[in-house]
Amino acid sequence: MTYLRNSIAGLLMALFAMLLLRASAPLAEPARVWVGGIELTAGGEIFFDSGEAVYNPETRTLTLSDAAVTGGFHGAAVYAEGDLILSLSGQNTLTGEKDGIVVLGNLTVAGKGTLRAGGSRSGASVRDCLTVFDNVELDLDGASPLRWGDLHVSPLDTVLSLGEKLRVRPPYTAILTDGALDAAGHELRGETWFDDFSYKMDEPVPVPAEPERAGYWFGGWFADRELTQPFDFTPVYDSAVTLYARWIQIVSLRFDSWGGSELPEAQYAWGEVPLPPAEPERAGYRFLAWYGDERLREEYDWGQPLEGDISLYAKWEKLADVTLYGIDAARYQGEIDWPTVKESGVSFVFLRIGYRGYGSEGLLNPDVNFEMNYEGARAAGLDVGVYFFSQATDSAEAYDEARYVLELLDGRELDLPVIMDFELASDASGGLLGRLYEADLTGYENARVCLSFCAAIEDGGYTAGVYAGNSMLSDELGAALEKAGYAVWLAHWTVQTRYNGDYDYWQYSGAGQVTGIGPEVDLDMRYADTPAQVTGLTVRREEEDNVLRWDRVPGVQGYIVCRSAGSGFMEIARLSGAGSLSFTDPGAAPDSRYAVCAVVRVEGGDLRGPLSETVDTEG
Repeated sequence: MTYLRNSIAGLLMALFAMLLLRASAPLAEPARVWVGGIELTAGGEIFFDSGEAVYNPETRTLTLSDAAVTGGFHGAAVYAEGDLILSLSGQNTLTGEKDGIVVLGNLTVAGKGTLRAGGSRSGASVRDCLTVFDNVELDLDGASPLRWGDLHVSPLDTVLSLGEKLRVRPPYTAILTDGALDAAGHELRGETWFDDFSYKMDEPVPVPAEPERAGYWFGGWFADRELTQPFDFTPVYDSAVTLYARWIQIVSLRFDSWGGSELPEAQYAWGEVPLPPAEPERAGYRFLAWYGDERLREEYDWGQPLEGDISLYAKWEKLADVTLYGIDAARYQGEIDWPTVKESGVSFVFLRIGYRGYGSEGLLNPDVNFEMNYEGARAAGLDVGVYFFSQATDSAEAYDEARYVLELLDGRELDLPVIMDFELASDASGGLLGRLYEADLTGYENARVCLSFCAAIEDGGYTAGVYAGNSMLSDELGAALEKAGYAVWLAHWTVQTRYNGDYDYWQYSGAGQVTGIGPEVDLDMRYADTPAQVTGLTVRREEEDNVLRWDRVPGVQGYIVCRSAGSGFMEIARLSGAGSLSFTDPGAAPDSRYAVCAVVRVEGGDLRGPLSETVDTEG
């Protein structure tokens, strides 16, 4: 509407000026005109350092383009003995000894430019009528800035008199543009919004709608390009204004919870100091801190201002009553100095006892170094478990592997479970191959194979478990093992696993260096918890014996049977394996009382669970 109003007003004033000139008697005769003391009555042009003045006598139009006129005729920089039209472009100045401009008739000022005129007496002296329209800015200085007979301005409310100055302007324009820098001090490419708008001189500048810019928040309008002075919308301005947009760069803070509860991305202004978010949650873990790198080497400093997008990574500690470091070894490690390994801080080891070939025959083979490694590790005081590299493709093959392991063990004592190493074979370059790979079992089928192995092992008086990678455990196998209560040995070579299933052991590296072992060796962690209380204990008198039975406690290495003795209980038997769920006390008194507890072996000692409820012999 503002532009439409201005266009209509400008058109009306243009028509008015044309009619005014046509109605004037001197129109038929040339009006004498001087510019800077040079007469241009017959027409012509004058060149200045930065512009020019051109006079057309037929239309009585003096065109000023960036002209700077001084001196003049009768003390005026421009002098006209009749009507005159000034057409402006650029910035023009008229400086006379007495007057900037003298017109002995009607003066019409139009165009798209500025005119500053001044002298000791007046800026402009117009005998008849001064008409101003178009997009002109007229600035007059002098003792009497404007001497006129009449005044027509389009629109009328754009005339402002300030002391010894008189300014005539069109409706003011507010130009909306970027500041030179954003709030972070970064240079902007510069952008001007072309929905500029006009406003009246007797009204404050209206507040524009907030602009939008990708990656930034709008930070307000400023009066200077350097963004040091917020723009004041309350006063009335007497000229066109430029509003500079302040932009605040958005900095994103992203959170990688490493398997914990997800946190939304936080956004801050560039240079702002962020606040720590609420701690994420992860079942079975304790949150430690946020780190600035995926290797979790440097804890993030919350006192530093943000100067770019950042991703933070949660560090967790798996909850366990005891956390221990260990290794696993096979013939590939050669001859091992086990006492030195123990002194280096290793507390447990899983030894390969055998393997199935990954060829089509799938032959079962012992590890040639098992006997030597078992004797050396036990003598050095390490907790020992064993694993068998499996390539079983069905439950029957898994059962055969378990029976083969039991034969190789031949009743040997173990501190840790017997593990089925269930993984795909690979070549030297890491390519997958072999009979298990070609079988392409589903997650359900993998679970059936592993459960068959574990059941056979525990029937043989040992504790069973499965070693597998993150992806295989995540595909039904892990959940099946957890439900059945078998130990899980997670293989995930990383600084911190994202696997959220339960696991008892974690192989976190395949390239460890341990004093006492020449080649690289796998590194492992063990998480041992105090066993749960034994439940379901019953004691029945059968002939001359007392027979005890109880429920299985998953993952333990065995049970301790206690019989009442005076005011307390004494240990009478120690059983190996989580599946050893009965005991016969031969020749015991028929009124004997019993209790049983589960045991986990830790560094040569017992981590005992609470005693079961005391049970008297029945029958």
